[in-house]
Amino acid sequence: MTVLLIACLLSFAGYLLAPVPIRRPIGYSRGRQQSTESVASRTPGALLAELMRLIKRYVRRRRSKEDARAAAIELVAAFAAELRAGQPVRQAFTRAQRSCPIPLASRAVSVAQLGGDVPRVLRSEAERLDLPILQSLAALWRVAEGSGAGLAQAADRLAIAETATQQARAEVTAQLAGPRATAKVLAGLPVVGVILGSGLGASPIAWLVGSFWGWLVLAFGIGLEFLGLWWISRLTNAVESSI
Repeated sequence: MTVLLIACLLSFAGYLLAPVPIRRPIGYSRGRQQSTESVASRTPGALLAELMRLIKRYVRRRRSKEDARAAAIELVAAFAAELRAGQPVRQAFTRAQRSCPIPLASRAVSVAQLGGDVPRVLRSEAERLDLPILQSLAALWRVAEGSGAGLAQAADRLAIAETATQQARAEVTAQLAGPRATAKVLAGLPVVGVILGSGLGASPIAWLVGSFWGWLVLAFGIGLEFLGLWWISRLTNAVESSI
């Protein structure tokens, strides 16, 4: 009963929060198939699966962004090391990208091998991947090409500064783990209250799903729950992104 209740609540929450796609009619012959797919997609199991898929995608996106930031730092540090070893700028960048675990700047490497405008490609890659360190590297590269200044020391300082920023961001994330956990616990208390009420014989589930006012209270409560979680997530993400 407990698992069924949690699944129903999560499914209904996913139904409230999931965007409804707008599809154009493509003919009478597929009208019945579309209707069947629409009904099937609104079942509790399908909604719960969709909600879990969105959560997994969000977690995977955060992890991939963190991995990309770490790989970008390694790329700039390896680039500076290759320059200090006496390699030419374009060859040093190519060798540094080969030693990087993630091919962040493969397009820039191709342009560097062809003798093209590497800083411009780096800026576009920085905007696409949301990596400011690549944009800073592009600016340093442009200045070095225009003035003949050494690029190794500047790239090395850039890698050190970005490493310090990454460590500060990790410390802030660790400090924000407490408020996030507290928000999740508080968000789960209404579910616990419904379960306890069912165990005491108050039958809150029957009232929630058996009348119009019950469904209205359930929808309003779930909306407030996810509004609070979204607000906490927005506040914590704003603190992290400010670093």
